[in-house]
Amino acid sequence: MTAAKPTLRIRADLDPATFADTFAREGVVQIPVFLEPVDAAAAGDLLEGVSSWAIVAPDEKNETLVITNEAIRKFGDAAVRQFLQGALKRASRGFSFIHLSYPMQDEYARDPSPPIHALTELVQSRAFLDFGAQVIGTPHVAGVRAQASNYRPGDFLTLHDDKHGRDTRLAAFTLGFTQGWRPDWGGQLLFHDADGQIERGFMPGFNVLTLFRVPRPHSVAPVAAYAAAKRLSVTGWLIDEPGAP
Repeated sequence: MTAAKPTLRIRADLDPATFADTFAREGVVQIPVFLEPVDAAAAGDLLEGVSSWAIVAPDEKNETLVITNEAIRKFGDAAVRQFLQGALKRASRGFSFIHLSYPMQDEYARDPSPPIHALTELVQSRAFLDFGAQVIGTPHVAGVRAQASNYRPGDFLTLHDDKHGRDTRLAAFTLGFTQGWRPDWGGQLLFHDADGQIERGFMPGFNVLTLFRVPRPHSVAPVAAYAAAKRLSVTGWLIDEPGAP
């Protein structure tokens, strides 16, 4: 029997106006204890239970290649390792990334019934969109692009600013579900100034929503080889035009 899909609620006493001034002034804000604690625990369990993660990394044209288990069986381990080595080399010269991803909205369109889509429904809900709109000072947010992310030891995301040719991205968000993380395990969300210096950084956390203005230079520090927990989050963008991801 398929488990029931839980209802996930934003914490009832959370006032978005409390965070709007900080966002307007600094272009980034963190909101702790974003979901009701019992719902955050359920959401964390849902992410822990995802079994169909795929490796994502950019090709030579900066198009994201999704490497599923089926692709690994089709092309072989050696071909996948060669491609990932190329992504690592490109990281030394500019934009690149390697991590695990789960395409929440694509999978939801195929079948919305699995429990993990409680998270998909949360970030697509008017409650989430309207909360975000009030924090970032925008009259209306029409939709989101969202994915679940899982950074393993060695995974990373190099410096970029989230500008995009197709979507009008109003702000980026991360909703963290990482537990028991140590600061020396890496994986921090880092914000950079025009010279590349780190302006500020956030350690992976649990039940914390981060919103930041787009475009803004940022990166995710590589996860240490000795990290002993999963860096789990739902990430994406608030956009002003709805549409299929």
